[in-house]
Amino acid sequence: MYNKIYEKKEFIIFQVKEGYVAYNTKKSFQEGHTHLRHFDAAKTAIDLVLNKKVPKSTDGYYLASLIRLSEDDFYINKINELLTTRKRKGKKEKYYNSGCKLAKRSC
Repeated sequence: MYNKIYEKKEFIIFQVKEGYVAYNTKKSFQEGHTHLRHFDAAKTAIDLVLNKKVPKSTDGYYLASLIRLSEDDFYINKINELLTTRKRKGKKEKYYNSGCKLAKRSC
């Protein structure tokens, strides 16, 4: 396996070809690892899981990564509730300012 570059409690981060892998050593590798592009994102994911905080302004992939890293069922359920709420709401419509003319770029 790869050399670890960061360790905190039962979590480790190691570098791969295109990014980083965060891994919870208390889970099997298949179920307890996630691929992230940036080291800071992997480190933040570990901190969020340890502190059981649910970020509100992240995408679904990152939330799924937190689920893969976590062992706490209550925390996983909170993230799943957020994901289902987002899915139910759907995407926001693109904002269009009807008072702004197309030829005028700075409104």
